[in-house]
Amino acid sequence: MADNRKPEITKKQIRAEVLAKRDALSEIQRKSAAESVYNQVINDPLFIKAKRVLGFMPFGSEIDIKPILEYALAGGKEVFVPRITTNGFHKEMEFRKVKDVDPVHFAFGKYKILEPSEECDPFEYNEAEAMMLPARDLVLLPGVAFDKYNKRVGYGGGYYDRFLEDKLTLRIHSIAVCHACQIVDYEIPEDEGDVRPYKVVCS
Repeated sequence: MADNRKPEITKKQIRAEVLAKRDALSEIQRKSAAESVYNQVINDPLFIKAKRVLGFMPFGSEIDIKPILEYALAGGKEVFVPRITTNGFHKEMEFRKVKDVDPVHFAFGKYKILEPSEECDPFEYNEAEAMMLPARDLVLLPGVAFDKYNKRVGYGGGYYDRFLEDKLTLRIHSIAVCHACQIVDYEIPEDEGDVRPYKVVCS
């Protein structure tokens, strides 16, 4: 059996390689990619069934999913986006409910990413409800690189891995969204605690 892993490559090297490609995309390419991902996601059964969508505010050259979140809000879904909280030296990601995704209603957080106010209602995950309504919640997941096995390289903080790891058995689904240049043709190294998205949607 062929070994698809790239010899001796590290996640740090993958980040540098893929982010350089993503950052080099033109504005036209980025807009076209966002439209492609938008059409795929809003027609995906996981999105259609979801009552609550956990998205993110795009940063830098990430896929712009704000139109997806706007579509979700217009369709009566609840939308949540993350903010980073600090307790001493410990940092965690929490999701807060938003009523729109206009950047003027957000503030820059620790990583210079737009975040909702801490006054916004928090996302609450109820295990009993999740077991009864397994398709209710959907996470739209950012990332740096993905392979054909849905293995993911994030930005190194592990926030999404920790958020998803104790919820997978209760079937909270996640769709990773990315540009085509973020799909690598080799197997990504995987560490303990890494969580793969349910599926990957790319432009």
